[in-house]
Amino acid sequence: MKIINKNYQKLLFATVITRFGDAIDTIAFSWLVYVMTGSRALMGTIFAVSIIPNLIILPFSGVIADILDKKIITVLGDVARALSVGVLAILYFYGALEVWHIFMFVIVNSIFESFSDPSRGGMLQSLIMPEDFVKGSSYLQTGSTLGSLVGLSMAGFLIANIGISGTIMIDAVTFLLSGLVILSIKFLDKKEKVETEEDSKIQFFTLVKEGVMYLKDKKFLVSVLILSAFINFSFVPYNVLRPVFVVEVLKLGVEGLSYISVAMLLGVLSGSLIMGKFGEKLNPITALGFGFAMLAICYTTLGIAKYTGLEGFILLAFVLVANFFFGFFIPVITAPLRAITMRETKPEMIGRLSSIMSIISLCAIPLGGVFVSLVGDSISVSILFVLMGVFALTISSRFWFKNRKVVLT
Repeated sequence: MKIINKNYQKLLFATVITRFGDAIDTIAFSWLVYVMTGSRALMGTIFAVSIIPNLIILPFSGVIADILDKKIITVLGDVARALSVGVLAILYFYGALEVWHIFMFVIVNSIFESFSDPSRGGMLQSLIMPEDFVKGSSYLQTGSTLGSLVGLSMAGFLIANIGISGTIMIDAVTFLLSGLVILSIKFLDKKEKVETEEDSKIQFFTLVKEGVMYLKDKKFLVSVLILSAFINFSFVPYNVLRPVFVVEVLKLGVEGLSYISVAMLLGVLSGSLIMGKFGEKLNPITALGFGFAMLAICYTTLGIAKYTGLEGFILLAFVLVANFFFGFFIPVITAPLRAITMRETKPEMIGRLSSIMSIISLCAIPLGGVFVSLVGDSISVSILFVLMGVFALTISSRFWFKNRKVVLT
């Protein structure tokens, strides 16, 4: 079965490559930070710092994506991240890596990511027809999940056999391969026209303002993004403290991170396939509200795992099932949100609108990191998961009751 078109397939392949590398790097880097610091407070601080460059740069990178060549920006971003990740791996291999290096790495890598991601995301709209938006988004999510699934399942084996530095270096290689594949894509880039250098200087901030005003008229999108910000805040403890959860609750080592990550991504894969086939038949409001609520319930379930009285393999199975459904409902949220965004956005606006939406969605994450740094060492990880899960369930339920009668155009 042919998946849409050749150039879309290249974007899909590049996504699979990078997600494979990112997946093994995620496990390796999380374990590296936990081993080097051992402090929940410091882990939360590092996580918060990693998001701040996104918030500062994304408005401008979105404009850049709209006025410059999205493909070239994406390729340059991949190459720059390959160099950054490679340097980190070399420092760790020679025993020269220190905590301040980790802070510098997450800042630099976040800067490169902030410049390239709006362009990478904006390429999709120019590669497929409007009637393929839901299908294209879902298949892209599926490919991303497959790459991550393979990477996560191999991460523990790779760390055990080639070490943390070797595992991280694989991520650097995948960025280079992705850049080469993206470079070979042919597509018509629909971008904002800028006549002269002087015009570009004048229009730069004007274009940012236009993006903000354009989004301001999309009331429902704004409400979804505000909800996403709160949900992201509540999920920070899970993202930061998974190594702690694995060690203290499951009594496992680095392999435990692979287990729970694979379970979650199997859920994402299942959810993506279902949304690709049936997503267009679902009410977007219902899908978003139900998806957010179920994420919160799964989060709370992970928190109560320690208090179920289960042990050993049974406890692990309980946690894996919760993580599976945690992942399952992610595409239930993201697929309709992406489709709504692409349908309601002009092609020449997609880059800056995507970046502004990302800022709104991400703005609460540094606060979540600060929250973890303040309370992480004084409260158990299980209690923290329960509290944040209940918080997420409360606000997601409120969103659904408030917006259940909204009619989308």
